Amino acid sequence: MARPVPDWVLTEWFTDVDLGVLKSGKEAEIRVVERSRRDGSGRHLLAQKRYRPRRVAYKGQLEELGFTRAATFRNDIGYREGRAPANSRDRRAVEKMSRHGKQVVAESWLGQEHDVLRSLWEVGAPVPFPVSFDDHGGLFLEYLGDDQGAAPRLAQARLSPPELRRAWDQLVEAMFLMVDAGWVHADLSAYNLLWWADRLWVIDVPQAVDLVGSTQGFELLHRDVVNVCGWFARHGLEVDAEVVFAELLGRIG
Repeated sequence: MARPVPDWVLTEWFTDVDLGVLKSGKEAEIRVVERSRRDGSGRHLLAQKRYRPRRVAYKGQLEELGFTRAATFRNDIGYREGRAPANSRDRRAVEKMSRHGKQVVAESWLGQEHDVLRSLWEVGAPVPFPVSFDDHGGLFLEYLGDDQGAAPRLAQARLSPPELRRAWDQLVEAMFLMVDAGWVHADLSAYNLLWWADRLWVIDVPQAVDLVGSTQGFELLHRDVVNVCGWFARHGLEVDAEVVFAELLGRIG
């Protein structure tokens, strides 16, 4: 049975109010948006993720679009395997990494993130619900946090020993679910995990790769496991990366 769409999701007859920047990185900015019905009811916070334009036509255009600086967008070649654009013009542009090719790559990453999140959400993985994606508005996601602020990253969260154990157990289950769905996060760390409402959440998956379809799938999975095991070990938990990796491989049919 398909997992139902959350009842707070509004897909039509709504109004968005931009509440400002949540996070500004090298390639993208994430803004907080308040979405509500036209009559003001059904208020809910969303996170809006957009990659910055690489070139601007005139001074002040970035500011008009809601960005603070242009994108550089580097180091994605290893994650694009198996994601070639269907259009031959776009493929050639990406191969040459022309201005148009860079824009195609940027848009493909957001589309990829939406698709991966939806796939993971469908199998019950602890990820924010992907509300919508389009080239103009970018990616709208479930906002994790409250009016006082966003959920902390695991790296900044102050967890008690029992909470740390619960976070580890939840992370192992999340990795099992990701492998079951056929995905490798490919950049898993304490900075791409959130702790909110006594739950661990997996975020930032635009670089996720097909575990079996990618030639780097198993190598990236092992790297993910080593990264997170190292963080938990440094915080006092006895965890074995090779044991966890073997257990994940055992889930592959």
